[in-house]
Amino acid sequence: MPQSSGSSPDRGPERGIPGPAGRPGPHPVRSASGESILIPPARTPPDDCPEDYPVEPPPPPPPSCAAPARHPYALGFAAFARRSELAVPALLPVLNRRTRLAPAPRPVPGPATAGPLTAGNPVAGRLVAGPTVTGLRAPAQRSRRRRGYAGATMMTAMLAEGQIMEVSDVLAASPVDLALERAEDLLDDLLCAHERTPPAHILAQTVRLRRGLERLARRSVPGGDARRRDLLIGRVAVLGADAAFKLGDTVTARSLTTLGFQVGQALGDAALCGSAREVAAVAEFYAGRPEEALRLARDGLTRVDDGPVHVRLVCQVARALAALGDVRGAALSLDEAYDLADLVPPDQWGRPGPAFETCHPVLVPYHATTAMCLLGRPTAAEQHAELALPGLDALEVPGFRSVIRLDLAIALSRQGRLELDRVCTLASEAIEISWGRTVASVSIRADQLLTATRAHSEVRAVRRVALLVREWQRSAANQRPAPGAVTAPGHR
Repeated sequence: MPQSSGSSPDRGPERGIPGPAGRPGPHPVRSASGESILIPPARTPPDDCPEDYPVEPPPPPPPSCAAPARHPYALGFAAFARRSELAVPALLPVLNRRTRLAPAPRPVPGPATAGPLTAGNPVAGRLVAGPTVTGLRAPAQRSRRRRGYAGATMMTAMLAEGQIMEVSDVLAASPVDLALERAEDLLDDLLCAHERTPPAHILAQTVRLRRGLERLARRSVPGGDARRRDLLIGRVAVLGADAAFKLGDTVTARSLTTLGFQVGQALGDAALCGSAREVAAVAEFYAGRPEEALRLARDGLTRVDDGPVHVRLVCQVARALAALGDVRGAALSLDEAYDLADLVPPDQWGRPGPAFETCHPVLVPYHATTAMCLLGRPTAAEQHAELALPGLDALEVPGFRSVIRLDLAIALSRQGRLELDRVCTLASEAIEISWGRTVASVSIRADQLLTATRAHSEVRAVRRVALLVREWQRSAANQRPAPGAVTAPGHR
């Protein structure tokens, strides 16, 4: 597959009206015409080597459509909530001192708590005090750090089980710096778990966390901590908007992205503004409003500099233009996205999904696949999908893996019975990958596929796919948070 060659013959004065800081502005929308248009070839970044990806084997498919409740994703989320049990022994001396008012013996770090942080046990390494590897701290710093670990341990136990205190109560009862540190850790955990957890759980947790941060805003805090707190509020709102969109609640998604964007404007944080516009554009695209998605993505581009968020916004522009039938505009935007993705260093790749400082290069061929399918070019779509699928399958991002398969299935279904077997295979794989996690983007694509294959309903494989899709969509009712969890209005 050819590598990026920098510029293309279509570059130059045609790239658009110059925007702020002399950077080329967005391409105007052009309708499709009969002129010869160069579709950018699918290509991979120079540093992107799928064979070097850490392989994360996908969970086994469910034994049947009737028992989605114990899917590995649900089990993994429950294990994530129980991780605080590792740190409970370190919390006991603190509780003993408070109840008996007597000195308690100092806990001796065991094998699970001593030594450097390991990938196999990140929570234990972060929450339990252990010897420092990088150097000795001053006595006062060590004492403060031990108190911080004990406080973080206590909050982890409370938040994970969700039955002792509200998040807002825990944050309000903690020192400001410790509360903000814990809120940042919780946000990082939600971002890591977001793409493999039912969105109703993510939305409920963001509501709890934002409530705690807003309650913390009533306290007097230094200027630096106030900015840190407000930035967290904006990021949590954007993450909640993405979860709301995945639940099909576009109204809540719009409200939360507006909040995140306003916070970004007030703080002068370009990455937050751009990320809020990106999530808003995604929500409008799946709501069937590509014109509004294009407007939001282009507005985001005027607010960010070159970097990961800029690449993500260019991908949204390309997809919206493809939905509007602008072949030339979509092709130019995809070519630009490939070039910009080549410049993102590996330490800023992150993983697909909502993010504020990262952009994985696999997002470009992923969006290119969707764009080519929307433009009715299945051959070009398969070429881009060949680049995207290995990278996506090596990551734990079931939503992306399902959408790209359904995109290809929809494109192939337009060729009639010739590709019907492949269509059904791709659709079945897509639903099995997302089993236990029903999201709007996958559900909308699945509905479109069922509409496209309705003319072949006499084929047994087509009927089997339809039954699988409907059972998966009905299973969303079993993916709500527990009755004791805090949920947003309208999601109880």
